[in-house]
Amino acid sequence: MEKYKILLVDDERSEREGISFLIDKFSYPLEIKQAANGQKALELMKKESFDILFTDVKMPIMDGLELSKEVAASYPETMIIIYSAYSEFDFAKKAMEAGVVNYLLKPVEVDEFKKCMDSVLEKIEKNRENSRHDQEQQEMVREALLYRLFRAGKVPEADKEKLKNLLFEGEEKGCILTCFEFVDNYFEHSGEEFLKMAKAYFKSVTFSEILPNEAFLVIRNNEYADTSLLQEKLEKLIKSLTNREECLVVAGRIAYSMEELMDQLEKINEIRKDIFLYGDRILFAAEGKDCQTVYARNIEDVKSDIFAAIEQQEVDKIREGCVQLRQSLMSTNELSRIYIQHLLYSIVKELYDKMPQVEYEDALAMAGEFFSEKKPEKVLGDFLAAVDRILTTAEAKDTSLDSEIIGRIKRFIQKEYKSDLSLADVAKEVNLAPAYVSHIFKKETGQGIVEYITELKMKKAKQLLEDKSLKVIQIAKSCGYENQSYFNKLFKSYYGMTPKQYREGL
Repeated sequence: MEKYKILLVDDERSEREGISFLIDKFSYPLEIKQAANGQKALELMKKESFDILFTDVKMPIMDGLELSKEVAASYPETMIIIYSAYSEFDFAKKAMEAGVVNYLLKPVEVDEFKKCMDSVLEKIEKNRENSRHDQEQQEMVREALLYRLFRAGKVPEADKEKLKNLLFEGEEKGCILTCFEFVDNYFEHSGEEFLKMAKAYFKSVTFSEILPNEAFLVIRNNEYADTSLLQEKLEKLIKSLTNREECLVVAGRIAYSMEELMDQLEKINEIRKDIFLYGDRILFAAEGKDCQTVYARNIEDVKSDIFAAIEQQEVDKIREGCVQLRQSLMSTNELSRIYIQHLLYSIVKELYDKMPQVEYEDALAMAGEFFSEKKPEKVLGDFLAAVDRILTTAEAKDTSLDSEIIGRIKRFIQKEYKSDLSLADVAKEVNLAPAYVSHIFKKETGQGIVEYITELKMKKAKQLLEDKSLKVIQIAKSCGYENQSYFNKLFKSYYGMTPKQYREGL
């Protein structure tokens, strides 16, 4: 039985101690506090909550009936027991009207006391069970709503009002949608830590875990409409998280309606499709559709994106990045010619190092031309021509190799899904960089590695639940989840019901 709290109120200390003795005698799980009159009792109740009020009637300053009326009105969840030497029917009736649960006569008889306390504690426990059940049902509805919103990116008309009430606090209160995506399965082992730290930094938040490495955080605070302040807080949040690998954060602008929030969700997802390296980056959704201009805010950022695209041999992204680099360089007069030449040379050299389809001597000759030109326009024109030549050759490459890699990855996952697989494990199996594996897998299948693994595990769990001889904890472990509560939570997010509820419905 859980621990409860009782407040004993009587102007006679001996009476209070007598009731305390009986509570200890029957080993009731009650933490006892005492007060000498109704006024002091109310002062205590304003500071802390009590499950039971056990009060005498005749007391100075405020009597037990007046106290009971106040408590019944202000703290309806508190059970009230009144005891008195006055046994008239009218008096007992007034006590019941004041919200009293039970009425005992002084001197208190031990058997009557025990009967009364057993009954009251049973009611409290039942109320708590009902409350827990209601909360669980509400939480299930809440999680299902958020999961559908962030997973599918759309909301049925019937759910819009519920989501509005869940995500917004009044008409004047906006909210900011942020997506956190980790390289590792961070939320599987540290979801509670993340939520705790998020609340510490942003106070009012709504958290929705979508996959073991992916979650959305809705920040309800107009103060963070200032993106510089939001970025500062997000950076601090990321740095405060322990036991994690790289993290990508994409944040939208402040929204004041479900329509605006849905618009921001679409923009966030657009950016996430274009980003394929993490590196603890914080990006912001732009008003327009051109996501390239969103996350390359300066020349070094553009260079980093180009190198990331080269690492993964993403031809379209390399082209887009180089065009943007040209635009960025043409728009500034603060950079030296030598800096620009070396910058362009480093990119072309990286292309030839990572794309062996073109002879290295051609690379040196082409890159060397950058140093013979003095006009930025000509240098940049030569740069784009060199990049186009390299990429045109790369595009002619037979794509069968990627398909073969995807097949190997799927076979490995099918074989090893029972273990705690991560993107790094999969990448090691095929001897490729994790970022590249993630990119080609998503390009070929439309799913991220973690998403694919999770979906496979959930389908296997569903099949195993049909065998009612297996315990849920056994099924969780056979699907690679040592933490059963996390498995239950993930299953519920995925299918809208707990494993137990799914099995009961078979």
